[in-house]
Amino acid sequence: MTTVKLGIKFELGRCVVDPSDHSLRFDSLLDDEVASCTTLQPKFIELLSYLAHRYPEVVSRDEIIEHIWDGNTYVGSKALTNAIWHLRQQLKPIATEPIIETVRKSGYRLLVEPQYNAADLVDDVDVLQQLQSRTKKLNVALKNSWIAIACVSVISLITLAYHLYQDQIKMMEPQVSRLSWGGEAERFPAVSPDGLWLVYGSRSHGQSYSLYLKDLTDFDSSPKRLTSNASREARAVWSADGTGLYFPSTDKKTDECFIKHFAIATAETLSLTPCNSYMSAIDLAPGDTELAYIGFDLESDVGGLYTVDLQQQQVLPTRISCLVDCNYRDRDLAYSHDGKWLAIARRFGNISEDIFILNRDSGEEQRLTEGLEDIRGISWHQDNQRLVFSTETSGVRNGFIVDIKTKQTEALNIKGFSYPKFLIGSDALVFERHKKEYQIVSLPTNAAVATAPFPMLQSGFSFRNPDYSEQTQRIVYVSNLTGANELWTADINGENRRQLTTLNQRVAYPKWSHDGKNIAFLAPDAKGEGNVIHVLNLASQSLSILASPYIDHGRLNWSRDDNAIFTSTADGLTQFFLTEHQVKVIAKVAIRLAYATDDKRLLFTREDKNGLWQLALDAPNKLTKVISPTIFKENHNWTVVDNGIFFKANGVGFQQINYWDFTNKMVKPIIRLPSSSLSSFGSISYSEEQQQLLMTLSKYSERDVMMLEHKLLR
Repeated sequence: MTTVKLGIKFELGRCVVDPSDHSLRFDSLLDDEVASCTTLQPKFIELLSYLAHRYPEVVSRDEIIEHIWDGNTYVGSKALTNAIWHLRQQLKPIATEPIIETVRKSGYRLLVEPQYNAADLVDDVDVLQQLQSRTKKLNVALKNSWIAIACVSVISLITLAYHLYQDQIKMMEPQVSRLSWGGEAERFPAVSPDGLWLVYGSRSHGQSYSLYLKDLTDFDSSPKRLTSNASREARAVWSADGTGLYFPSTDKKTDECFIKHFAIATAETLSLTPCNSYMSAIDLAPGDTELAYIGFDLESDVGGLYTVDLQQQQVLPTRISCLVDCNYRDRDLAYSHDGKWLAIARRFGNISEDIFILNRDSGEEQRLTEGLEDIRGISWHQDNQRLVFSTETSGVRNGFIVDIKTKQTEALNIKGFSYPKFLIGSDALVFERHKKEYQIVSLPTNAAVATAPFPMLQSGFSFRNPDYSEQTQRIVYVSNLTGANELWTADINGENRRQLTTLNQRVAYPKWSHDGKNIAFLAPDAKGEGNVIHVLNLASQSLSILASPYIDHGRLNWSRDDNAIFTSTADGLTQFFLTEHQVKVIAKVAIRLAYATDDKRLLFTREDKNGLWQLALDAPNKLTKVISPTIFKENHNWTVVDNGIFFKANGVGFQQINYWDFTNKMVKPIIRLPSSSLSSFGSISYSEEQQQLLMTLSKYSERDVMMLEHKLLR
């Protein structure tokens, strides 16, 4: 019987698969064309090699996960689906139809016969003879090894002592020291190349962010404010010589944003290129040759990664990110210290985010992580082989370190770890320690005496995004009480709590159907690159996923008859029918949130303009303003009642809940709250019977600058 050695080169049609360098090489069909070569993740090539080794058999998912992912079902299940999808995409040049077949309820099968070199084919009998011969040689060697064993024992004792010493070092507790006090929010720290100065963004007493400079050699000294009160700045990077800073700055009067260079000695400022936010991610290549930042396209208003050549004057920025028909948004970045790589935090939909690295010479991209939620800063270790990053999972931030070759990730286990930045030439780093919790509060709207928001659900965990059902007289909300953001329900007073989902992933924005029988919500898709619409039936406890051609979906709202769900997709305002399994684009307008009314209208907020808008479902192309953009500037924190709308408004140093009356078209202030009390990504619900507003309130957040020395960073 003839078998094949695992891990050797083989051919699929005109594609040569080489496991030694994880590559696919496609031979040219024409003599004058150059063959193309693609490098894939090692696991992808291992999977393809295993399917080829088992050709033409069907290989079960369990067997594949056992051999390729060492039986880790939690990681392997999602990774296998992702790997199959990528292999099918990369192997499209071989055939018009996918060459990897999904056999329902069985597994996968390779449809193209692999061709191996004859030298790599071995006979089972020959293999047995070789093994027997090796066994005899080993027996002889063992008989003559007693003296060697004695020598090895001595060496082992010495080695053991050395490793015990190393283990003692590894058992050292992380050393965390505080570098700043006094500010309401101290963010985005960075230490100068000489290690003497710390720059960070801070604000106090509800004022806007500015940049501050602290002398690390005189710890008791007060920080010095660097930027004017006429602008906003929060995030800066040092020049290579330590004499200047680069940062995005927004003018308070004009709201214009520019990337600027600031000379420390003279305070001279030079504007370089437009930006979209004073908190935009920014970094410098080694030697200050290139600046990278997150900006936006002026024509399409699509955000993305840009670079500017600092060695030339008046050079237009170059866009690195995708611009048209993209299924992601680049949100953060960091150069490696040798300038070879640019790490990118990439957002898929509104739930998932992962880290990629871009080779600046070849343009090749590699994906380092799978299925993260929110990336909160990335920084390269000085060895240029590891990345430290922060991710927020179910409302809790923590630090991790990932090896770019093995893609193995280890947790630093530093709670609140955010926006790390390594010190130049050191294993130590500075970071922003962040602590923030959310609670659900109720606010009576008919109280004779002014009443503050009253906490309904509060503890050491977060509770957010409440929605109330008049039919069930219960609220549904999201909480990380179990360690993952899951759906929960409770009475209007916050009692009789019950967990509804156990998906062990981030669920978001639940919405009751009007009859109280179903709850719609969003959760990540199987590949972690978007989200899908889930519908939970309360009576049967069954959970279904609505079929959709889209990767990303916005917040959800039910039609008045509960037969459909409205949301935002890449094509605009879209309607998903539950029974017919149809999808219909209502209008080519990007929305934030929509509410269906009794008279077959939709009230909605838009991505491109402020104000509250409406359309009639029988004439969806006619969009009209309901509330002026000068009055209504909220995206998500608003809800419709019988004859009006409650909504959040932002003022200078405060937030306010207002009521808009449809009849007299006037605004009535309800309550004024401290700034940042209500998250811009929160939600508001209303109980007509109780005459109470339900809101997500941000508890006081703590942001301090810390320094970390950790055994995993050595």
